Amino acid sequence: MSRALLRLETPEYGLPFERSPEAVRRKSLGRFEQGLARCESNITESGEKEIIRHMRLSWDRLRPALEASPAGSWPADSEEIQSFRELHEQIESLVAVNEEGLITTEQETRRVARVMRGAMTLSALSALAALALFAIVSANRIANPVTEVSDRLHRALNPDPGSGPVPDRRGVDEIARLRSELEDLQERLRLHEDEQNRQLSHLQTRLAFVMNKVLEGMVLLDADLHIVSANRIGRTILRLAGDAGGALGDLDLSDDVRRVLAPVMDGAFQPERDLGEFGYRVGDEERVYRPRVLTVPRLDGGVEGYLLLFWDVTEQRRFEASRRRFISMLSHQLKTPMTSLSMSVNLLREKLSGTGDDRDELLSIASEACHNLSTLVSDLIEASRDMTPDLSLKPRRVDLVRLLNAALRPLVPQAEEKGIDFRLPAPDQTAYADVDPVKFPWVVINIAGNALRYTPRGGRIEVDVRAAANGLEVAVSDTGAGIEPENLESIFQPYVSTDREPEPGTHGLGLAIAREIVEAHGGGIEAGGEPGRGASFQIRLPANPERKP
Repeated sequence: MSRALLRLETPEYGLPFERSPEAVRRKSLGRFEQGLARCESNITESGEKEIIRHMRLSWDRLRPALEASPAGSWPADSEEIQSFRELHEQIESLVAVNEEGLITTEQETRRVARVMRGAMTLSALSALAALALFAIVSANRIANPVTEVSDRLHRALNPDPGSGPVPDRRGVDEIARLRSELEDLQERLRLHEDEQNRQLSHLQTRLAFVMNKVLEGMVLLDADLHIVSANRIGRTILRLAGDAGGALGDLDLSDDVRRVLAPVMDGAFQPERDLGEFGYRVGDEERVYRPRVLTVPRLDGGVEGYLLLFWDVTEQRRFEASRRRFISMLSHQLKTPMTSLSMSVNLLREKLSGTGDDRDELLSIASEACHNLSTLVSDLIEASRDMTPDLSLKPRRVDLVRLLNAALRPLVPQAEEKGIDFRLPAPDQTAYADVDPVKFPWVVINIAGNALRYTPRGGRIEVDVRAAANGLEVAVSDTGAGIEPENLESIFQPYVSTDREPEPGTHGLGLAIAREIVEAHGGGIEAGGEPGRGASFQIRLPANPERKP
């Protein structure tokens, strides 16, 4: 701005050789204007704004004159010359103000720099102190747990009080101490693992010995029915050579074994169910086996594999054959005296007919009982002929109320003799059902006979026939000794008696046979009651609505 102002004030100042005064004047006007505009847009120091404002006023007065006429044509005391002087003074003032601002800024910068250096030095010292404190605290916090773990390991590995207290090792490298204790623990674990492996090997040897000595065959299969292990009998039945395995379906099985194991190989078997029976010669003896499959579960609920058991039922079959021979012999021996007894009772009935109501009734009961016993003996003879006897029924449509009243008449005199109120079904009601007229009454007679045995004098026994949801129900209840809750199901098992001292002639078979007869009729039987408050039995029979009486 100062150079441009001098060129405008003195045209010869700095005039280039190749340019004209007019060109210099136009260029100087533009440069001064640009410089003044930059100063107006960049005010940074105090007082600078006022100086620039006066410069703008002075320049606005001088510029029209400079554009109208060239410099050097004004008198020395003219207003234009005065404006030039003011502009020079204002430019110098502006420079002075900026120089003073630069000096002040530099001094402030140096002061701030000194303060920052001091703050950084203090911060560095504080950081070093904090780091040292943190290192000490952290070392203690790390070392104390390590030391505590080492002490606990030492006490755990040396539980014997005679080993002495934990040694004081302060100042010793805690990590090295922990490492020593861990190495000791690792050694003890190795010794314990060796001992466990030795015991496991011993147990496996004894288990293999036991498995090879039992008469049952055992074969362990995986989920894909590949053989994992087998005992001696299992390998013999499956014709395995040594410890050879393979898939069950690929083995060279005998025809009987393959027939029985076909559901296993086809995946159609039911776990815990017998697969049938087959005979197999083991050594010099013919044995009978009944295979069964047990599921080996996984922890997540899936199937790990299967255990194929070949139960040896040879002795059971021999016992059943002996029992059939005994029943056959006994039934044939009973047939002749039962025929003679029936004929004698019928002759007495014919001879004494009309001599008294009580005699007639007793002879009628005796005649009917002989007929029923003859029928049972005949059934025993027929059953003994079958290799696998089952309970055969001859059901027909009968009035159940009338049938039970007739069957229970022999128990009435016994109840009267003991002073027991024996209540039979009302004779005026009817309830028709398809039952075996010989075997089904025996069920109710057996239950009522047990009630007579366990009901004290003055008690009550009641037999009732009523309609149920899906058929008929025969209920027998008493006020006798009752049944323990845990025995309500076991009393239907063969050879089970709840008496501490069973009476002579009782074998625990009555209720087991009763259940078989009821289930053969398609029904069910349940027991209830409490100790000291009597017992109750409910016999359910299915309905046959399409049959008419």
